[in-house]
Amino acid sequence: MKKNTLSSTALLCSLLLFLFPQAHGQSSDENYSKSIMAGISNKGQNKNQPYITAGDRTYIIGTQDGNFPDMGGHVKGEMGGLWLHPIKLLDGFWIKLKDINTENESWLSEASEFVNYPYGNKIKYSPVLNGLETERFQFCPDGQQGMIIQYTIKNTSNQKRTLDLGFFAKTDISPVWFSKEIGIIDHKDKVVWEPGNGFFIGSDDSAHAWTVVWGASIPSTGQLIGTDEIPQKTIGNGVAATSDYRLLIDKNSSITVSFIIAGSAKDKNEAINAYKGLAKNHAKLLEEKKKHYASIIERARIKIPDQSLQEVYNWVKVNTAWLIRDVPGIGRGLGAGFMEYPWWFGCDNTYSLQAVMATGDFDLAKQTLRLLKNESMKKNGNGRIAHEISTNGAVANPGNTQETAQFIMCVEKLFEWTGDMDFIKEMYPVMKMGINWLLKDMDQNKNLFPEGYGIMEVHGLNAELIDVAVYTQQALKATARIAGILNDLQVQNQYLQLSARLAEKINQDFWDESESSYCDFYGNTEQAVSATEGAIRQLGFRKVDSTLNERDKQLLTYYEQLKNKFSAMPATNRGWITNKNWVINTPMETGIAPAEKAIKLLDKIRKEHLGAYGPYLSAVEKRHMMTIATGVQAVAEYMYGRTNESMWYVNKIVQTFNRVLPGSISEMMPDYGCFTQAWTSYGVVLPLVRHVFGIQPDASNKSIIVEPHLPSGWEDISIENLFVGNNIISFTRTKTSRGIEYILTSKEQDWKIILKLKDSDGAKYYLNGMQISLDSSGIKMAGKNNKLLIVHKS
Repeated sequence: MKKNTLSSTALLCSLLLFLFPQAHGQSSDENYSKSIMAGISNKGQNKNQPYITAGDRTYIIGTQDGNFPDMGGHVKGEMGGLWLHPIKLLDGFWIKLKDINTENESWLSEASEFVNYPYGNKIKYSPVLNGLETERFQFCPDGQQGMIIQYTIKNTSNQKRTLDLGFFAKTDISPVWFSKEIGIIDHKDKVVWEPGNGFFIGSDDSAHAWTVVWGASIPSTGQLIGTDEIPQKTIGNGVAATSDYRLLIDKNSSITVSFIIAGSAKDKNEAINAYKGLAKNHAKLLEEKKKHYASIIERARIKIPDQSLQEVYNWVKVNTAWLIRDVPGIGRGLGAGFMEYPWWFGCDNTYSLQAVMATGDFDLAKQTLRLLKNESMKKNGNGRIAHEISTNGAVANPGNTQETAQFIMCVEKLFEWTGDMDFIKEMYPVMKMGINWLLKDMDQNKNLFPEGYGIMEVHGLNAELIDVAVYTQQALKATARIAGILNDLQVQNQYLQLSARLAEKINQDFWDESESSYCDFYGNTEQAVSATEGAIRQLGFRKVDSTLNERDKQLLTYYEQLKNKFSAMPATNRGWITNKNWVINTPMETGIAPAEKAIKLLDKIRKEHLGAYGPYLSAVEKRHMMTIATGVQAVAEYMYGRTNESMWYVNKIVQTFNRVLPGSISEMMPDYGCFTQAWTSYGVVLPLVRHVFGIQPDASNKSIIVEPHLPSGWEDISIENLFVGNNIISFTRTKTSRGIEYILTSKEQDWKIILKLKDSDGAKYYLNGMQISLDSSGIKMAGKNNKLLIVHKS
C-alpha cells in the first residue's frame, strides 16, 4: 500500500538544511527553488494545447483554455480527463455563473491565462458578468486517490453580489488502454446524489466496483443528473450531472469554493473514504506537495552560467516526478510520457532512469527497475524485458531485443550510484537470464549479434541491428562486473571475453569505411532487400487519396533504387546502410568506437544528418527529430571529450522548452508528440552531471572521481546536495582574484574523493592551504571539507 510519506531519498533531502547550511542560509541561494516554484505562464498562448495536473496516483489532463475536449489516440478521445490508473474517472468538469439580480449567466469557457507550477496549475479567466474575476487552482495530492479544484471569485464592483455557481461534471468510468485485449470491458455509468453526504457517486453499473465521488466544500442548493448542457460534446459511456451553489460576495471581496473529486478501482467505500480524507486535509496535502517539489529542485541542484539551461535542468526533474505512476497490485515506477504513454516502458526507462540516478532519486530507480523485472517475468519468464506495460498489468509488447540489454546496463549503472548489494543480488539472476536470452534465443546464427527489432521498429528491419549489438556488448560488460562483485568468477571471465569479442566485431563488421559510418544492421543480401521493402511499405501508410507528396515520392524512388541495387548484388553477409537511423551513434554513446572512427562519424552526423534540433530519426527520410536522439548525440560527443559539441546538442533541447506546455519539453522536436516526456532528461542531466561536473560514482567502494569539463566561456559552476550511496557531496569551482578555487564537501568522513584536473604549466596547487604536486591519478581528498586553490603565473 502506498503510504502518504516521502521516499527515503526525499526524507534525506529534508536534512540538507542541517548538513549544508551554506546552501540554505540567508543568501541568494534561498531563492534558488523559488523561481521554479513560482511557475511559468503561457501568457495567453497555446490555449488549445494540453496540460497535466500530476500526482503519482491521479492526474488530470485538459487544455490550457480550461476545457476538456476529447483528446488522444490510444483510447480514442479518452486520454484526457481525470485518471486513477488503471481506470479513468471523469471526462472533465465545467463552471457556469449566474447573477441572481440580473439573471445574466456565463460559462467559464475560455481562460485568459494558464500558469503551470511544479505542484499544480492556475487557470485565470477574464472578467465575466460585469466585474467578476475568477481563478481556478487545482492539484492532485501525491499518495491520494483524487484531486482538489478551487475557484476563487472576486467581486470588483461596489455592490454585494448574489450568484449561482453550477458545477457540471461528466463521468467516464472506464479502463485503461489494452484492457479489451484481456477481457476488461467498459459499461454504461450510473450516477446518484447522496443528500446525507452532499456528494455525487458514480459507478460503472454492476460490472465493476469502479467508483468516482465528487462534491464541494459548501452545501449544494440543487442537483440534476443527466444534463446535456455541458458546453462540449464528449464520447463514451459517461453520465453528466450538475450541482448548484449559492454564493454571496461582498463588494470588493472574494470567495473560494473547493471541489473534491475522489475515486477507487476497488470499491465504493474506499472512494468515499478518499473523498472525506481530501475534504478534511487538502490544505495540508498542498503544503506537503509544495515541500516535496522544492526538495526535488534542491536535490542535485546546479549553478551554471547558462541560466536557460539551468532552468530546463530543474524543470526536467519536475517533469520526471509528474510521470510517476503508483498502481496498487503492480507497483510504482516512472511512466514514459503524457498524454499517450503514461504507463511503463523498458526502453524509455533505461534512458530516463540514468538521469533519475544522477539527480539522486535512487528509490524511484529501484522501484521502476523492480516493476519492469516483475511484470516482464510474469509475461516472459526468461529474462526478456517487456517493451510496454499498461497500468492494468497487461504487456502489449513482450520486448524488442535491445530492451533486455538496456535493462541490464541500467541495473549496473544504478549500482555505481548506490552500492546497494541487496538490489544487485535480487537482479543478478534476471541479468544472467537476459544474457542467455540474447545470446541463445535471439542469436540463431551464433555470431554474437542478436536478431530482432531495436529502438526504431522500422518495418522490415527485423535483423541484426547496430543498437542491439552495442547494448548487448554493454550488457555483457555490466553483468561481468556484477558477477565479479558477487564472486561468480566463471561468469565474470566468460562475459568479459564475450564483451571484448563483441566490441571488436561491432567495430569491424558494422563499420563502413567508404561511408565513414556505422551501418544500420548486419545481415545477408535478402535481409537488405527486405529492409528496403519495409521502408517502401511504411511510406505507403502516408498515402492520402492514393497519392504521395513530393517528398514521399523522392523517398519511394530512393528506396526502390536501393532495392534494385541490393537485389543485383551477390549473396553476402555484411553491414548495410539503408535508413541511416540515429542509433548509428550508439557505439559513440557507449564509448566503444575507436576515436578515429568516432570523430569521423560525429563530424559526419553534424554535417549531413541534422535537422534544426538535432539528428533526424532517419537521415534518409529527414522528417522527424526527438529529444532522445539529440540527447544521445550529446552524450556521444562528450564521450570523446568534445564538450562544446555536446553542449551544442543540449541547447537544441533547451530551445524547445515551453513550446507546448509551460515548464515542459515535447517528445518530438520542437513541439509535438507527448507534451511531457521522461527520457528528455537523459540529454539534459547526463551531459551536465556526468561530463561538465564530471561526477564518476563508485558507491560500493565509497569513492567518487570528479573530473570537470567546462564549456567555453564558463568559469563559476557548482553542484550541491548530490547523492552518492549514503553520502551527499557538493562541488564548486570559482574563478577568484587569487586563482581558481575548487571546494568539495562530503557528508561522510570516510569517503575518498579524487579531483582530476589537467595540469597547467607553471601553476601552483594548494590543498587546504598546503602546497601539493599534481599527478595524473588526481588529487586525493579525505574528510568532509576540502579546498583546492590553483594559482597561475601572473
